[in-house]
Amino acid sequence: MQCVKNIGKYSFLHGTVEMWNSLNDEVVAARNVHSFKEKLNKWRYGDRTL
Repeated sequence: MQCVKNIGKYSFLHGTVEMWNSLNDEVVAARNVHSFKEKLNKWRYGDRTL
């Protein structure tokens, strides 16, 4: 009997890298943390930011 595990496929790092790669250049190139958070929320929620 063979055991197959996809541990890497479901890891935190894998999901984080996929999300980072899906971000647009404006969010990634933010100049500071505050700007990054604002742009990330706008990217994530559109015009209905908190």
